[in-house]
Amino acid sequence: MWNRELKELERRRNIARQMGGEKNIAKQHEIGRMTVRERIDALVDKGSFLERGILAGVPANDKDEKDRLISLIPCPFVMGIAKIDGRRVTLHGDDFTIRGASVGRMYKAKGAYFLKMARSLRLPIVRLLEGAGGSIKEILEIGYTELPSSGDECTQNRVEVMSEVPVVSAGFGSVAGLGAMYMVQSHFSVMVKKQAHVFVGGPPLVKSAFGEDISKEELGGYKLHTRLTGVVDNEAEDENHALEQVKKFLSYLPSNVWEMPKRQHGDKDDPKRRDEGLLSIIPRDVKKPYDIRKILSLVLDRGSIFEIGKYQGQSQVTALARLNGYPVGVLANDPRFMAGSFNYDVAEKFTRFIDMCDTFHLPIVNLSDQPGFTIGKKAEEYGTIRKGVRASFAIVQATIPLAVVYLRKCFGVAGGAQKSGIRLSWRYAWPSAVWGNIPVEGGVYAAHRAEIEAADDPEAYLRDLQDTYRAIQSPFRTAEAFGIEDIIDPRDTRPLLCDWVEMAYEIEKNNPGIKKRGMRC
Repeated sequence: MWNRELKELERRRNIARQMGGEKNIAKQHEIGRMTVRERIDALVDKGSFLERGILAGVPANDKDEKDRLISLIPCPFVMGIAKIDGRRVTLHGDDFTIRGASVGRMYKAKGAYFLKMARSLRLPIVRLLEGAGGSIKEILEIGYTELPSSGDECTQNRVEVMSEVPVVSAGFGSVAGLGAMYMVQSHFSVMVKKQAHVFVGGPPLVKSAFGEDISKEELGGYKLHTRLTGVVDNEAEDENHALEQVKKFLSYLPSNVWEMPKRQHGDKDDPKRRDEGLLSIIPRDVKKPYDIRKILSLVLDRGSIFEIGKYQGQSQVTALARLNGYPVGVLANDPRFMAGSFNYDVAEKFTRFIDMCDTFHLPIVNLSDQPGFTIGKKAEEYGTIRKGVRASFAIVQATIPLAVVYLRKCFGVAGGAQKSGIRLSWRYAWPSAVWGNIPVEGGVYAAHRAEIEAADDPEAYLRDLQDTYRAIQSPFRTAEAFGIEDIIDPRDTRPLLCDWVEMAYEIEKNNPGIKKRGMRC
């Protein structure tokens, strides 16, 4: 019998489950944070977590009885397989109670195994991050310094996995170094407001390098990263809210690129629903904004909208939602911010979202009101045209089915980027739609400036010219020339899209596996 060894096995497992000890766990709770194991319990289906590598750590053995373990400092990289809403995922979390979850050789070794596990089993990845990054103390233990490498097997796996399975990261405290890289190498990321901070190097390193005293919030807080830099997609009110967003995001995606997203067969919204509110929501005055999210709520399945990156690149809405139970990606322009124009900060958001939808077979619905690239000195300084044109390549290179509904404006290169290239785009236009190379309001004056200024009544002459051009700009004239396939009653938008999404899924299910062009991080 192996009773003695089995008792020893359980003793060692219990040591690992004690994490950094009662004192450090108490500190974690005092500042209002869960431990990594509490986060895992809150996220996954009860009793479903199968941990891997629990015995890994730094041991201290009895001097006389070499095989007798006195104590163990567990590796702060906790990993395994679990189920979320009945679906298997791989997940790992940082144990901040153990040396601030600093990254060492064993942390990296477990991380490398974790990636192999996720790729081999074709399971989604969830990262629960709260770590201080690398520690210089390790070089005293190993006796030399290691050359940083971007060409090792682990790095290659991190790149390849982005094109194979969904990767989600949640930040709960200081997330520095390798953890910050994990936050970015994700299809979706979320951080807890005023609790999580993401940076390459924290305040002590900044002070050492530049002599600058700066707080964690200023250096890597949620307002910076979810509203300005776009390093993190969403913010959360607390830890449970962050974990809820992780679950929500995963519910729209397949487990891997060899599967299709799952249709939800719960309380179905009527696919034939026609909301009267859509008739009056677009103002006749093209300069007046409206609530694009109200339109989305009237067209998409009720309660199904999950917005990503709401506070960054605000003129562009990106969201996951459902149509007749089918998951879809959603693009829309928000005219309340810079008239919905394509700004430099929209470019990365637009590209990453399209890449993600294309990677995971999510058909895209684009409710477009695009006046063109943002203009002005700041737009030129930030290279809007270069960033915007690069982003327009994403929609041309994507192979996912795309439906475009032109709500109002569609002008210039940015307007052209609202549909795919030579592939079929399923297009509709509302009667409120206007399009062209340049808007009438600015284009007429630029083209007829000399005539207008020479007229007896320049303002009246300008108005007459604008009325002439507006008549030609009618979408009905474009439809007569077969420049747009259909102009529709806005109330028919949902029924028509619900019909289209079934066709889209039938087509896309025949394109399993990794797309020709991988996911751009």
